[in-house]
Amino acid sequence: MTVHKLSLKTLSPLHIGDGDELKQDFDFVTHGNLTYRINEDALLMAKESLLRRDERTGRYPVPGKLLTEADFDDVSLFRYVLRGTPRSAKTDARVRSFIKDVYDHPYIPGSSLKGALRTALAWNGWKEIKPSLTDIGTRKAWAGQGIEHKLFGANPNLDLMRAVHVSDLFGPQKAGGNLLLVNAQVLTKKSSGSPVELEAIQGDVSFTGSLTIDDALFSLLAEPVLHFANRKHWLDEMMKRTQAHSLARIRELVEWFERADHTEAIARFYRQLAAASLPDNQALVQIGWGAGWDAKTFWTHLQTDPLRFERLITDFRLHKAGRNSPPRKSGDAFPRSKRAVMMIKNGIPQAIAPFGWVLMEISTE
Repeated sequence: MTVHKLSLKTLSPLHIGDGDELKQDFDFVTHGNLTYRINEDALLMAKESLLRRDERTGRYPVPGKLLTEADFDDVSLFRYVLRGTPRSAKTDARVRSFIKDVYDHPYIPGSSLKGALRTALAWNGWKEIKPSLTDIGTRKAWAGQGIEHKLFGANPNLDLMRAVHVSDLFGPQKAGGNLLLVNAQVLTKKSSGSPVELEAIQGDVSFTGSLTIDDALFSLLAEPVLHFANRKHWLDEMMKRTQAHSLARIRELVEWFERADHTEAIARFYRQLAAASLPDNQALVQIGWGAGWDAKTFWTHLQTDPLRFERLITDFRLHKAGRNSPPRKSGDAFPRSKRAVMMIKNGIPQAIAPFGWVLMEISTE
């Protein structure tokens, strides 16, 4: 086993959901410019005398409506506090929750990072294995499985990524530590819409864990069964290959945001990433929600044959336009939208940051 110390530093807001949607006045309340995550048990015990059913409506009061101004100074009533508030003040307004441990400490699942590394290795490895686009198949649920098998192995037991183990990564041990409440929207080059609120880790927060390579799977004894030897250099060059994939994406993202309206801050962010000079043990990588189609697929390799790519978009219903959006025409850019953190400046919605960029670093323990 080769064990590497693994460090991640967030460069832009990061959201990795736990599948829950928090509801205003039930799970959280706002006060001033802050969002308070309710400790339901503590609040209900403290306000037990007020839990009376309304004789007219037959309903009990929602937890958030039981709070008084003075209660916001009682830390026992809240699990954690976030900077920022949702746009809507209505009861039952929703916020997507960030994944946390049982102590409300946000963490980054190793599976999220391993998935991003797998995508980068697949994108680079395509040039060596040279799979055919016909291996994508016709079933949406299994799209690309034939290509995956050629790149990594015929089944999970023979998959090259069996040799890679990425631990969960943990940061500040504080409930709700470094979480913000952010507004995200879908951007096209001319407009924004589909707003959603999220808990997100802010930029410049460090997480640590480990990345382990199981060298036994590359032994002479294992080779006749696993056939990993011809791709061991993929893992030896993991950081270099990950950085190559990210830089290719970043260059295209610079161009996209430079041509979009009210996205100057994001274009500037991507120009800084493109200009970064990193040592061999570091790589930029985008993980989590909002990373986009190009961060989670074979990306440019699917676009080498424009006619076949158009059939893929049609067959797998990849183009999801709004009701008032124009129909897709052959040769139109794909995807046509990005997700970004939004802020109102001088009355105009402006995109201020992309989601999910981190600086990854490995070192031998």
